[in-house]
Amino acid sequence: MVDVGSQNTYDSACLCSVAKASSGLAGFPTISPSNRLGDWLASTTMAGVSGARSSLAVDVDILLRRALVLSKLFTKSWGRPETFRELMKHKLEVMSQRRAEECWKSLKMEMIIEKEQVTRGIRMVEGLFRSPHAMVYPNQMPGCLQWARWRAYLPAMQRKGVCIHLAGTGDHSYIRRELGFARGLLEDGIGSILLQNPFYGERKPPSQFRSSLENVSDLFVMGAALISECNYLIDWTKSEGYGPMALSGVSMGGFMASLAASNVCEPVVVVPCMSWTTAGPAFTEGALRQAINYERLQQEVEDRAYLEKLRSIPNQHWIDDMYERNKRNGLGLAYNMMCILMDEFTCLLNYPVPLDTSLCTAVVAENDAYVLRSHGAPDFRQVWPGMRVLEMDRKGHVTGYLQGHHVFRDTIAQLIHRLEDAKQTRERTA
Repeated sequence: MVDVGSQNTYDSACLCSVAKASSGLAGFPTISPSNRLGDWLASTTMAGVSGARSSLAVDVDILLRRALVLSKLFTKSWGRPETFRELMKHKLEVMSQRRAEECWKSLKMEMIIEKEQVTRGIRMVEGLFRSPHAMVYPNQMPGCLQWARWRAYLPAMQRKGVCIHLAGTGDHSYIRRELGFARGLLEDGIGSILLQNPFYGERKPPSQFRSSLENVSDLFVMGAALISECNYLIDWTKSEGYGPMALSGVSMGGFMASLAASNVCEPVVVVPCMSWTTAGPAFTEGALRQAINYERLQQEVEDRAYLEKLRSIPNQHWIDDMYERNKRNGLGLAYNMMCILMDEFTCLLNYPVPLDTSLCTAVVAENDAYVLRSHGAPDFRQVWPGMRVLEMDRKGHVTGYLQGHHVFRDTIAQLIHRLEDAKQTRERTA
């Protein structure tokens, strides 16, 4: 692995090394390496891009993406115009102003602990709370969506750093993050909180097929909800005596961790893995583009009544921009609208920069055919000046995921320990 800008190489370990690092810890169920591999394969987002340079890593991304795509994405709609109106208002007034903490603190929040046990020095806790975003915008998150469920693995005696891990595409349970992150980090004295994403696991709408979001707006609701949910979880964890805090995730989980970090009102470790500064290219340029139901979406952007409702939303120019872009490139109204909305709601340039970017490190794969860093997306170091980017040599999205968990964990641990040391130094000199 190369720290971009240096010549130091960090070779990725094989799968058996990851299994060794995360097995045999007291208090956890025993899972065989073969089952572990199957879980990881099932949870990984894999895609290829037409014209990508030929390499084993890229070929694996392409083949597995083709094998695992079972349905189209965004099969129902772009989303309700009222949802976009609320999202735009919330983005401008709250998320872009680092006011998520202020927002949830104005609500009557209650943490519900459903299960807690201590086994051989490991404190396992399961809990839930009503999402602050659902409390403000109940129509966006009805039914099971509104309940944020989580599981924590924490050191029972020494209350030190904790990392919140967000789920990647297809990760509907806790087991992948437990195996890939929680076990190994506990050996370093670091706790983990595994939060279920909205639209995933027990928060998946009954009509949704697996991980296939029905509406484009669902992705943006997920991001907005996770911003407030992570902020509340950070506050609760600190009230339990733990800290400092970190945010991480792989693929979509990595991007959502970056988004959540933008609204944390204190220095926080951020380690987005296999993700970049916007979700746009993944949906508009990679193989996911072939999985999107553009035929249905095209029908909606040709519906004048629907467009007029979108046009009435304050502080946006989506409709005019859609027509103008299509005149230039001829790629279709739906495609151009997708580019516009992804830029609006997922580009990190539209959100605050974390308070201490020296605590932020992105881990990426050299040959990632899903996370397309060269397709118009801004560089992480431009968006968050002072942060670091580590690149895993000769790895794609799949191979980087399977072989990179020790790198992900090491990066998280190093940054948390650095923040812990700084805190101890301040306390000694105070």
